[in-house]
Amino acid sequence: MKKKLSLLAILLQAFYLLLVTTPALVSIVYLVFHPWLFSHPSLPFTRALKFNLVFEALLISHFYVFYLVLFPRFVKTQRLKLFVFFGLLVTLVCIGLGGIVTKYLPFGNTTFGVQFADISIAIILNCLYPCGIAGIISWLSERHQRQAMEKINLETSLALLKAQINPHFLFNTLNNIDVLIEKDAAVASVYLKKLSDILRFTLYESPSDTVALNEEIKYIYEYIELQKIRTSNTDFVSFTVEGDTSNLQIAPMLFIPFIENAFKHATNKKINNAIEVRIIIKDGNTINFYCSNAFDADDTLLQPHSGLGLELIKSRLNLLYPNKYEMDIDKSDTRFTVTLNVNLHDN
Repeated sequence: MKKKLSLLAILLQAFYLLLVTTPALVSIVYLVFHPWLFSHPSLPFTRALKFNLVFEALLISHFYVFYLVLFPRFVKTQRLKLFVFFGLLVTLVCIGLGGIVTKYLPFGNTTFGVQFADISIAIILNCLYPCGIAGIISWLSERHQRQAMEKINLETSLALLKAQINPHFLFNTLNNIDVLIEKDAAVASVYLKKLSDILRFTLYESPSDTVALNEEIKYIYEYIELQKIRTSNTDFVSFTVEGDTSNLQIAPMLFIPFIENAFKHATNKKINNAIEVRIIIKDGNTINFYCSNAFDADDTLLQPHSGLGLELIKSRLNLLYPNKYEMDIDKSDTRFTVTLNVNLHDN
């Protein structure tokens, strides 16, 4: 799709350049068959050719200032006031240069005022072309990105549902809660509430574009708590959160695939801190996620293939936070570690 958009952008620019340079091109072709006109620079035809060449160069420069500088820098970042200010400034400068061109390269029988007015209108209308072309390309790109995002979200939702609400997960959790009921009904009720919250979050919150970071952290905490009831070692998992998590939004269930993978491979539940999960908020808008787990030496499944695949996670991150995340995956002889930094806001 990117290649198609690039080709469309080239074709639209080529059409504009052909439209603008047609008068000069026609004159140049005419000169090829009538070379004697070069020796008569004072003829109206020659003066018109000089004017067209200079004026068209001015129009093209004006076009690309809007197309390559102003539109991507200010419109795409929604700084419209700055776009209007600098757009007017550039247009006024070009109109002034057009006036100089008209004064020193006059042609035809019309007055300076009429020619200057015509040039000013042409330059003003010239603003529409780069904005139109850039707007069309931007709209098509965003439309394609939305479609890709919807596809990724659908695949993600299905994978998450498969990973978190499969019969195996529910059976183990309910079985553990059933055992707890006989020992301590009050504690079992607490864990049943956690399971209910997890199911509610997965079914109703995960389809959303973003959720409150506090809700995401609550989901992770309750998921870990449900996993911990399968072992008597309370130090098996370490989960810490640092920094101010309020007023922050994040894509739902962004970190849980790594945590789910950690529980899958950390089979020895007698080890303290076999799984370490940390979420740290830096500078008010950057999340540092750290997940590390021990694994058996003969464990050959060292990539998060179960549940949500690594490539799907990367695709989702590329669409949700393009150029705003860094992910590092490291494995030693005994531990598998994922570090993910996500910048939630534009700089």
